[in-house]
Amino acid sequence: MDRSAADGEAVERPDLKHAGWEYRRFLAQRQKAAQRARDAEDAQRPPTSQDPAAPNGIAPNGAPPAIPDATAAVKDPFAERNNAQAENTNVFDPEREQFTGIILGKELIYHDNLGRFLVIPGDDVKVSFHTAGQQPKILSDNFTVVDIHESKMTGHDASFVFVPLRKLQEMRGMIEPATDIGRVNAIQIRTAEGVDLHQLRGDLATAFSKAFYRVETWQEKVGPLLAAVQMEKSVLNILLFLIIAVAGFGILAIFFMIVVEKTRDIGILKALGASRRGVLGIFLGYGLSLGIVGSGVGLLLGLLFVWNINRIRDVLEYCTGQRVFDPSIYYFYKIPTIVEPLTVAWIVCGALLIAVMASILPAIRAANLHPVEALRYE
Repeated sequence: MDRSAADGEAVERPDLKHAGWEYRRFLAQRQKAAQRARDAEDAQRPPTSQDPAAPNGIAPNGAPPAIPDATAAVKDPFAERNNAQAENTNVFDPEREQFTGIILGKELIYHDNLGRFLVIPGDDVKVSFHTAGQQPKILSDNFTVVDIHESKMTGHDASFVFVPLRKLQEMRGMIEPATDIGRVNAIQIRTAEGVDLHQLRGDLATAFSKAFYRVETWQEKVGPLLAAVQMEKSVLNILLFLIIAVAGFGILAIFFMIVVEKTRDIGILKALGASRRGVLGIFLGYGLSLGIVGSGVGLLLGLLFVWNINRIRDVLEYCTGQRVFDPSIYYFYKIPTIVEPLTVAWIVCGALLIAVMASILPAIRAANLHPVEALRYE
């Protein structure tokens, strides 16, 4: 399983079912078995007693071969036991031990084309980093993957790893020798819901020297991204207004056609005593009812589309075979949706207003029809 920051719970994954110590012991046992097989194969090879440079044991210069030292053949009876004890005390055993733990972001180790993890908990990885001194040096050390982190944001999952802070400070030289106090280069603070971020930033900036500390909110840190999103929202609002305006011109044309087609009926109503205001109200009411029905159906379809937009995305990706919402570009694994009641109300009221305004001119024309002119050719 891997750790998901979206809901704070571990997500079960079938491909990580045997990850952890079970997988690590299996790897260690397989490596030991392979090493024993290689040792056995080397032991079965016949020893080479002749020097390749001196065939038949005769030196190239004609000198007699060297006489082996008799003491070299004496075997120490305690050497094997001493070597075994040394191996047991000094050799790192991956079957029972691990390196310093590390948590990797999902995007760092997951291969989309292969559909599997390249590294899973229990594997050892080598991490390289630079020191924090005046003359930075590149260092590397072995770590053991203990978990996988998934924040549902591709940028974070592709660039963040987590290791014990004290271990990293020791390796990067960020501990004061005199005080044994570790240093950091960034601190992230999570506030309670409803806290004024700008006021908190101002208080922290006042408390700490600006020459050594820089305080910024997450909105300021991702300012360019938020500015781009705001620009997209503004453009979408303009396009939405243009679409509604085009629909208003359509309503205007339809109402004019209705007035032309219903000229005889309007003349009969006027001849029977219908007032100008009454005819005007009929067409304005018709335009209002059309706006109510249209905006209501549009509101319902729009909410259904927003609530199921990720399912629709999956269907489009299945039909086209292409990524519609690529997480590597948009930073998110799914399309985030927020329904703002104020925005919804503004759009519905705007649609109703345009529908009524589009029916005003046809209603005035119908109200101004004279019954004699309307029934002249009937």
